[in-house]
Amino acid sequence: MMDFLRTYFKGDRVIWAVYASMIVMSSMIMYSASSSLAIKADHFYEPVWSHTLFLIAGAVVAFLVHRMSLRVILSLSPLLYLISLVLLILTPFIGRTVNGATRWISIPVVGILFQPSELVKLFTILFLARLLAQYQNSKDSTPDDGWWKYLLCLIIPSVIIATENLSTCLLLLLIGLLMMMYARLSWKLLGKMIGVGVLFVGLGLAALMLVPEDPQPQNEEAVEQVGNAGKRGGIFHRALTWKHRIQSYTEGASSEYDENYRITDKSLQEDRAKIAVANGKWGGLGIGNSIQRDYLPLAYADFIFAIIVEELGLWSLLVVVAYLIFMYRCGVLVKSHCNSITQSLVVLGLSSMIMIQAYISIFISLGLFPVSGQPLPLYSRGGTSILITSLYFGIILCVSRTSTEQTPDKKRELAKNGNSTEPSV
Repeated sequence: MMDFLRTYFKGDRVIWAVYASMIVMSSMIMYSASSSLAIKADHFYEPVWSHTLFLIAGAVVAFLVHRMSLRVILSLSPLLYLISLVLLILTPFIGRTVNGATRWISIPVVGILFQPSELVKLFTILFLARLLAQYQNSKDSTPDDGWWKYLLCLIIPSVIIATENLSTCLLLLLIGLLMMMYARLSWKLLGKMIGVGVLFVGLGLAALMLVPEDPQPQNEEAVEQVGNAGKRGGIFHRALTWKHRIQSYTEGASSEYDENYRITDKSLQEDRAKIAVANGKWGGLGIGNSIQRDYLPLAYADFIFAIIVEELGLWSLLVVVAYLIFMYRCGVLVKSHCNSITQSLVVLGLSSMIMIQAYISIFISLGLFPVSGQPLPLYSRGGTSILITSLYFGIILCVSRTSTEQTPDKKRELAKNGNSTEPSV
């Protein structure tokens, strides 16, 4: 058995172990968290089975990708970046609206929904890593010389994503900034970028507070239409939702204790999540024994960590530790094994996206961050998210495999010739 694993599963074994443990734990948790979906489904086990099938498909994707050539993946990144942008632009016109946001496109015949924004995040990171590497170790240019290319690569998809998913837009910009910092852009240039970014965020928040209330508010949980973004208020139709989420977070953080505590529709998700966390206490209620899963909207998606805490108690820290181990191993890979700046940037960008998204989702469930709709990678229900996250793992393991297969003599030769194994861009 061990010989089989060593032969076919290359790359960092700890990352493989973390990935496998997440798949197993995700299937167990979804069995409980998806009870509200099971009641509506034709078959009681349909939600957990579909989730498990996506996890298995994701594992296959990760395995196949980790055996691919990183050179091929990087050479295809510009084309895949453009294709994902086209799909993202088409989403408001042909996409499906669920919970007030038009983020999904339905694949004909099979009827599976996927989010183009998830593809855009992946291919933006790969394309940006390629662009940043172009200006490294060059006598004729410095990393600062390509600043306008980096910004165009980031801002174009971010602006389009922002109309439907502001938190994902900000997350993508943050990852891009981290990659540019690692690529040795000057602090003067980075300071200007950060200053302009903070200015725009501040102006945006101020503008949100001026958005008038809707006299006839919609129940967004019931909205499911196709290609109707324009009918619901244009490209800024989500502004009121963002305003309410920020107000709910700030008002909840500053409100005094109420002896006659009541749950309202405005704070239903946050309050039910807090109750679930409180129910977990030390040892949890046990897997399958969650109470709040039947009352917490999207318990199987955005707030799944609250259900994990309710059922596992302090044992839920294992989920947190797994992400920390993953990030640590990626740090070791970047520091000690990557043979080029491109490899390092790819690992840094992809691992940071998984890590930061995971902790935003965890903080939301714990009431430490405004509700933003970020799934917990590999745990939350959602086929696109599972498959794309598996792609992240596959590419990171591909880098790990590529770096470990290089002999010491080959590594010294690569370092002498510019420390690059990827195609020039």
